[in-house]
Amino acid sequence: MTAVLLEHVRAYATAVRSYLADLSAEQVDDLTDGLEADLAEACADPRGPVATGEIPMVDPAGLLADAAGTSMFDLTQRFGPAVEYAAELRSAAGLEPGQAPGHRRFRDGAASLWGRARAASGPVRSSAPWQAVGAFLVALAPLWWVLRGWVVFAVFLGLSDYLHGWESQHFVPRAPLTQVLLIAVVLGSVQVGRGLGRSRTWSRRTLGVVNVVAIVFVVPMLAGFDTTVHQRLAARGPFPVFVRERVAAPAPQNGVFVGGVQVSNLFMYDAAGNPLDQVQVFDDRGRPVRTTYDGGGTSWALPGVTEAWTFLPSQDADGRSTWNVYPLVGLPATQVSFGASAEPKPVAGATPRIPPRPFAKAPAVADPVAAALPAAP
Repeated sequence: MTAVLLEHVRAYATAVRSYLADLSAEQVDDLTDGLEADLAEACADPRGPVATGEIPMVDPAGLLADAAGTSMFDLTQRFGPAVEYAAELRSAAGLEPGQAPGHRRFRDGAASLWGRARAASGPVRSSAPWQAVGAFLVALAPLWWVLRGWVVFAVFLGLSDYLHGWESQHFVPRAPLTQVLLIAVVLGSVQVGRGLGRSRTWSRRTLGVVNVVAIVFVVPMLAGFDTTVHQRLAARGPFPVFVRERVAAPAPQNGVFVGGVQVSNLFMYDAAGNPLDQVQVFDDRGRPVRTTYDGGGTSWALPGVTEAWTFLPSQDADGRSTWNVYPLVGLPATQVSFGASAEPKPVAGATPRIPPRPFAKAPAVADPVAAALPAAP
């Protein structure tokens, strides 16, 4: 075989190896062991399943007397381009497709940076304290496998609850289906930690992503689990759990409240139990006592009245609206309108009136002053 043909074989083999550069040196040697010899043997026997072609030899320097008639087999006609031949070798060995050149450069750069970091940290990693810590962490690996499975389950169920409302408890499931799912995820995490599926590149990458997710969410998940435990113990457990928490005092509300319910109107009766009208009510500081503070904008449901009522203000001697004259007068809400002043006004033809009283006459009361005087002789 001529030297020119051997150089062509070597160039084709070099191109094939270049497309396997993302593999380890041992893998490349295993895949291309004897590649030049196989290619040279194929060239020596032009017959084959793929038709061989011939390409003219170029001799610009005129060194070959019969250059114009010299030819050799084109390996790309028989074996295809070098990149396809490399892909066939990968497929036959059960390896994944090769990475693009940019990906290989990134991977090589990351590997180089990782190698330099390991070299720089070598003295620290070889020290006795570091070895002791490393041994301790290795002993805790099974615990991490279980915790990783639980965190992945909690993240998955939390997303499912957010999207579909499947399960309200993310940490310790109650439904049989989610309990089986938790057991399966934890067992799968343990098996992967023991080495299941480590031979495949895609499985190693997937495991790396899962580890990152578990590390990111492990602290929030543990904090949420602790909060849930405290809430459940406080709500259902036999032992009270006291949580110190600053609670803002409720802001005082305006109005008159009886039994925690705001009243709409006040009805006055004299000592004999007779109803009184147009009574002004003030507190101990001379402030008007009001039952409504929204300018009559609220409609009130009254006992024994089907339609809600709206109350109207009274007028003092100076023409100002007052809301502390009881009982308040009003009308059914459909007979009241709000003008430009935003105060309620009766519609045309409607006359304000006192709503039904709780009772027409109240029990009479004794005069405390007369009861204190001595009886007349």
